Amino acid sequence: MDGRLSLQPKKSYKNKIIGCIIGAIIAFVAPRVVDLSSDINTVLYMLGVIFMGYACYDFLFNVNLTYIFDKTQHTVYQKVPGIYTRKLMRFDEVFIIATEVTGDIYYGISNKKNKYGRNYEISDYFPDTKRGRSRQQQYEQEVLVVIEDFLKN
Repeated sequence: MDGRLSLQPKKSYKNKIIGCIIGAIIAFVAPRVVDLSSDINTVLYMLGVIFMGYACYDFLFNVNLTYIFDKTQHTVYQKVPGIYTRKLMRFDEVFIIATEVTGDIYYGISNKKNKYGRNYEISDYFPDTKRGRSRQQQYEQEVLVVIEDFLKN
């Protein structure tokens, strides 16, 4: 759209956020509903705070994280709406790399000068399962090809 390609690789975190919010609600409500000892209440409240912190962090910094490939500037940007926009690299410096972490594969972009240094995730993790391999193949055919074509033109 208007010479720009936007990508939000971590949209799937929504389900994790919902799960954390439900866990936090249960942790905050359980001590009021069930008569528990003060030690258990304290542990539940601490769990609730941890769940809410995790959900807030993912909501602010992961779900809305956007990579913008701007054809007019020939530059890749990383944007967290309302917080910051950062220039990552020019198109001629982009190297797409598949990285494996604990058996799960994800695709990232890194600088050609340091291919195996810092990289930025442009896909979700694909576990080594039948469903994960299917999602990976679909990503390669539908998204990765578009990104590569966009970078070449």
